[in-house]
Amino acid sequence: MKKTSKYLLLMPIMCLVLSFSCFADTKVIHVVVALCDNKYQGIAPVPAAIGNGQDPKNNLYWGAAYGFKTFFSKQKEWQVVQVNKPEKGYILEEIIYKHQSKDVYIVAQAYDGKYIDNTIDDFINYSAGKKQSTFTINNKEIIAGGKADLVVYIGHNGLMEWSWRKFFGYETSWAANSKQEQEKQKTRYAAVFACKSQKYFSKPLLGTGISPLILTMQYMAPEAYSVHAMINSWLNGESKANVRSKVASAYSKYQKLKKPAMSMFTTEYKQ
Repeated sequence: MKKTSKYLLLMPIMCLVLSFSCFADTKVIHVVVALCDNKYQGIAPVPAAIGNGQDPKNNLYWGAAYGFKTFFSKQKEWQVVQVNKPEKGYILEEIIYKHQSKDVYIVAQAYDGKYIDNTIDDFINYSAGKKQSTFTINNKEIIAGGKADLVVYIGHNGLMEWSWRKFFGYETSWAANSKQEQEKQKTRYAAVFACKSQKYFSKPLLGTGISPLILTMQYMAPEAYSVHAMINSWLNGESKANVRSKVASAYSKYQKLKKPAMSMFTTEYKQ
């Protein structure tokens, strides 16, 4: 009885230690958004006001009602801690969010729609762990890009216009990594919210060794409510099946579909 009592007394302390160890590491989510662009992308044209890839404020995927910036600004669990507007380059606006109750940051970047190829290049390189970005928030260093736990692409599927084969060779470099590096890469996740992304993004992402979280199998609207559902489910430690279900339900809700769009989303690469 004495041993049992002693064990029971230690249990709350053990649980506290275990809980802390699970959440001690800062998590970083890096979201790259290729702004919708009627002029420079092979898309079915949208109204001019939301299809200007050089105007993030009104863009369909950033400043419009269900664009990433506008939608996430209304989510109480996410607080904006930094806004950057680079004077040069193809990133027009950059927002860093901090979760209100968890040690999690989102780095979201709006890319000039003219440079969608650069957006995809960066996404694949971030997924491969070959390029990273460092930010300082309240004297704390946040490493995104190739060090992010989850890398997300939002926008038009530019790989429909050009080949993933430009990334050929990642398979070789991935295989050359140490066992420890390969296992670490498997703990990172990639998601692509673009039309038929499983078909076009599986090959380059497979070559990076990163694990898939959400890909799409049909034409779809890559708006922020689906991304929000995915992130919340993933942060809660839910299974990939549950993540998919939450994403499908959110998509159906906002698209006013009769049932969850399960056939639209997948959690696996196309082999």
